[in-house]
Amino acid sequence: MKKRISGLLIALAMLAIVLTGCSNNDKKEETKDRAEADIEWQMITPKDMKKVLETDDPTDYQIIDIQPEADYAKGHLPNSISVPAYPVDTEELEKIVVDNADDFKEGDNPIYVVCPGGGSGAKRTISLLIDEGIDESRLFIIENGAKKWPYKDDRKLWVTD
Repeated sequence: MKKRISGLLIALAMLAIVLTGCSNNDKKEETKDRAEADIEWQMITPKDMKKVLETDDPTDYQIIDIQPEADYAKGHLPNSISVPAYPVDTEELEKIVVDNADDFKEGDNPIYVVCPGGGSGAKRTISLLIDEGIDESRLFIIENGAKKWPYKDDRKLWVTD
């Protein structure tokens, strides 16, 4: 009887070890989406961005446009710098942002990030720029992005190649 109980306990212990090992292998390491980072996202409305474009000297701000190259060629804000990394959701696309970060580090002027929709791509870009040492207080997302930019009929506010 003692041998049976001992054998049963050993079998249960082995089963527990096997199940624990299998369940740990099934759990893939979850990587959190940079767009969900604990950052106070600063937004700028198209109306306020229009004022910046019309009244501020272009040397007093920077615009990072992460649209794909083809979309950027179809239209973008004046004086924007193309960093074609949208949707910034792979290591390769993140590297594009990181490789261009040095161009935006100097100074304390605002940096406006525009993506196609004004959401996750811009947030991921800002998260990376903060990691690269850019003060988050300088970083703004242009609401609604390039697709819904309401001033596309004004050549001073929308550039097409």
